[in-house]
Amino acid sequence: MVSGRMGTRLYSLSALVERVLEQFFSEHGGGSAALEQAHTGAEKMRLVHDSAGYVLAVESVQISDADRASLLRQAYSEIFGYGALDALFADMAITTISLQGARRASVRRGHGELVTIPLNFDDDAHLRRIVDRLLADAGAALSETAGMIETGLMIGGRRAAINVAAPPFSHVLSVDIRLHPPQAPTLADLVAQDRLTPEAAEMLGRIAASGYGFTVVGESESGKTTLLNALLMSMPAARIAVVERSGELLLSGDVSRFSPRWQDATGTGVVRSLTDCVAEALASQPDILVLDEVRSDEAHAIGPLLEADSVPRMLWSVRGVPDAKRLQSAMGMLARRAGFGSSEERVHALYQRLPFVITTARIREKLRLFSIAEWQSRIDTDYPDYVMLFQFQDGASRPTGQQLARWLD
Repeated sequence: MVSGRMGTRLYSLSALVERVLEQFFSEHGGGSAALEQAHTGAEKMRLVHDSAGYVLAVESVQISDADRASLLRQAYSEIFGYGALDALFADMAITTISLQGARRASVRRGHGELVTIPLNFDDDAHLRRIVDRLLADAGAALSETAGMIETGLMIGGRRAAINVAAPPFSHVLSVDIRLHPPQAPTLADLVAQDRLTPEAAEMLGRIAASGYGFTVVGESESGKTTLLNALLMSMPAARIAVVERSGELLLSGDVSRFSPRWQDATGTGVVRSLTDCVAEALASQPDILVLDEVRSDEAHAIGPLLEADSVPRMLWSVRGVPDAKRLQSAMGMLARRAGFGSSEERVHALYQRLPFVITTARIREKLRLFSIAEWQSRIDTDYPDYVMLFQFQDGASRPTGQQLARWLD
């Protein structure tokens, strides 16, 4: 607490922050000329500094340099940043932030479990303001018809995937944020992190260098996108079209991106569905088409990729469990639900166009390569076998002794 008005009143630092915010918005809330001309962080901080100076002078508050710096930092964060989330975004060890309303927050550091932290917002309205700002920066906005949004943006040099569900789609405003490192790890990095063995990395490199398509399968936050990114970085130069929801892949070179688009806060944004993105990506005639990620509730979006006579090499990530039997059934059902009629032709097309299946899993608080498998044809049936080439055992995914059916360099 600090005293003001000649010692007749006490203020908490948070109360002073509120007063600074009130003063700032009274001066610049309507879009003042000074605010419009403030483009850099230093210029914006000067405006916050002036508002804070006015409040401290009016209230006759004397505070230490350290408290003044904290006051300015918190006020700036609430006005131009993401409030209490800014400190979490700056922590490079944090990989997941989960918010369930204004009073429940948890984070994941590295590959560990979610841990509850004391990150209380003033109230649900305060949390909603911060979430609205996040979504606005990503070009989206919550509305009565768009109460569940998945999008992404760059925050502090890191790609962030933002998942938001608002009432009535959830009991409280629910936010999940996945944060990626500034530099995407390579296959060699994943070996060094003990996420896969050198032998498995060599096999994955051969699959990546081949002309065959493949699917990376895993549950949420099991490392699918990270592994897919590493495989893409190991490939020869090519024209790549990426269909993705949250912009999580870190790629360079000849890459075209196609992402679903939500209405912005003005309600005038052009809405583009995942199905639209797949059609646009196909029309761009890339060498490789990447789809991150496929879900059972949007199976119709992949119909053109299984029905067209000719498609580019395809690399998918699919949300699912790495269990072999459940995976075989799920992939078949996914293809059957992708359109109307000739469903078995789509199933066969999936086996032929995505012959390799790579799975990931979170095991003992570590993201691991779980298996590498291949759809291998049989003489006695129209449907191929799901043959495991590598499988997790004794702490790592290791060779099973099964032989490849396709030639890899």
